[in-house]
Amino acid sequence: MSPLVDTYIDNLSDTQQAITENVRRLLFNLVPGIQEKLSFKIPFYHYFGMFCYINAIPNGIDLGLCRGKDLTEEFPSLELKGRAIVASVSLYSVKDINQKEVREIIIAAALWNEEAKKKKIPMVKSRKQ
Repeated sequence: MSPLVDTYIDNLSDTQQAITENVRRLLFNLVPGIQEKLSFKIPFYHYFGMFCYINAIPNGIDLGLCRGKDLTEEFPSLELKGRAIVASVSLYSVKDINQKEVREIIIAAALWNEEAKKKKIPMVKSRKQ
């Protein structure tokens, strides 16, 4: 775990800290080999490439999945919010982690990230000229 991420978490509200620490624990328990970094001033996780991030939002946190667009049909709690590829789930309490199937989302996203990397599926499709 990154000390820079520890500092990020220490500066969150109590509710945001509790949610973030629970999600962080899930990430490390469910995704062997995941790497944690502070990128773009937020905790970023890498697993077969860019995987996900945790971002503070008013009264909660967003768990953003870099290939989340591909999982929105299976997990309706994921929202695109006008983004092309990233989808996120907003969490406002520790209870939301179970109610919004965060454990299942993380597992599915990790499997998809691994498969996409092995099959060399780009995150963003190139435009034909």
